[in-house]
Parts: sequence; structure tokens; C-alpha cells
Amino acid sequence: MTNFKEVVEAHLQTIQQRDIGTFSSYFHPEYECSLILPTGCRCVGNDAIVDFHKEWFKDTDWQMSYEIVDTFCGGDFGYALLDVTYDDVSQDGEPYQLNYWLSLLFKKVDNKWILLRDQNTMKEKDS
Repeated sequence: MTNFKEVVEAHLQTIQQRDIGTFSSYFHPEYECSLILPTGCRCVGNDAIVDFHKEWFKDTDWQMSYEIVDTFCGGDFGYALLDVTYDDVSQDGEPYQLNYWLSLLFKKVDNKWILLRDQNTMKEKDS
């Protein structure tokens, strides 16, 4: 991949396509990732995050759209901020929508980008 924005897009495609194998390739055994969900729940550790995503990917009701608001790449680190709209159906069959910010921090290790931080923050209603 020639630029960092392409790395971000490729990572997001693994989520859109529910591709757990390729999604898992964004982790490195020497660096533990941290995930914070829009609810504030924190998940730490590559295995725990992959297990969470395995379960989430089994759900076929949700759709996620996003706009990349900003990226920065300097040296071995890259950062992306996204504006995300998440549509799903509750257990009661009611559709709902979440709007949140997603910030991703990547590190280049052995010439490959790995995910270190995945922070999801609910947006205020008027933002």
C-alpha cells in the first residue's frame, strides 16, 4: 500500500466484509491492542479483541458507514479519525442508529502496519 489512508481503508474493509482472518492480521504478538467501545467498555489484548470481533461479525443485521475526517502519518506511527454511522437492529427487532467518532492508532512494525488503539466515542446529538 502506497499511503497510510489506503492502510486505514483496507483495515475498515475487513470490518465491512466481516473478514476475521484479514482483520486478525492487523495485530502483532509483541504489541497489545486496546479497544474502547462507544458504550465505554474497554477490551484489552489482541486475542480478546479478535474474539469480540468474531462474535460481532456473526451478526448480519448491522451496517457501518464512515467518512475519514483526518489522517496523520509520521515515521512509524499513523492516526486516523473517522465519523461513523452504525445501523443495527436491537434484540427486540427495533432498528437503531449510533453516531460516533472512531480514532485508530497504527504502528509500523517490520514494514507492516499494526493496530494499537481503537477508540470509539459517542457524538453529541448536535455535532
